[in-house]
Amino acid sequence: MKPWKVVSLILLAFAVAAVAYGVTLVRRGFSALATPSAVEQFAATTARKIAVPSGYRQLRNPITPSTENIRRGMAHFADHCATCHSNDGGGQTIYGKGLYPKPPDLRAAGTQNKSDGELYYTIANGVRLSGMPAFSEIHTTEKAWRLVLFIRHLPQITPEELAEMKGLNRKPQANPKDF
Repeated sequence: MKPWKVVSLILLAFAVAAVAYGVTLVRRGFSALATPSAVEQFAATTARKIAVPSGYRQLRNPITPSTENIRRGMAHFADHCATCHSNDGGGQTIYGKGLYPKPPDLRAAGTQNKSDGELYYTIANGVRLSGMPAFSEIHTTEKAWRLVLFIRHLPQITPEELAEMKGLNRKPQANPKDF
């Protein structure tokens, strides 16, 4: 068989597979409650890797990993990040469970193996088509780097630190219409 026919058949097979996948997605809906398919997970993971400029991958955290800096990162995390990521970084909150894609477990290897610069970039710039907003206009550079320190600390977080964080969590504002 001629090479152009082989290429044509392969392209046709990919097109048929893409249409079949699209029909499946439309039939099952786009609910945020659904578990992402392997194709969606692969696409999202690949997109996140490509989205971080290579210059950020080489960055090292300029903030010294002292107890004080980690505690300041912890306080900031409890107030700004725990709503979706939970105090322990696992993402098992009412908001985190309702997001699609779900927030990653910040204690897991998938996050901990990222470079400091990749974590910083994600905090500062957010992730499109996810619930992760860009915080560069809200967080100072120092606060973002302290968050990176705290994210590195999450796998070793103690029960005492988790208890302390509960007092630091953002309190929801009461809506007069709720009463």
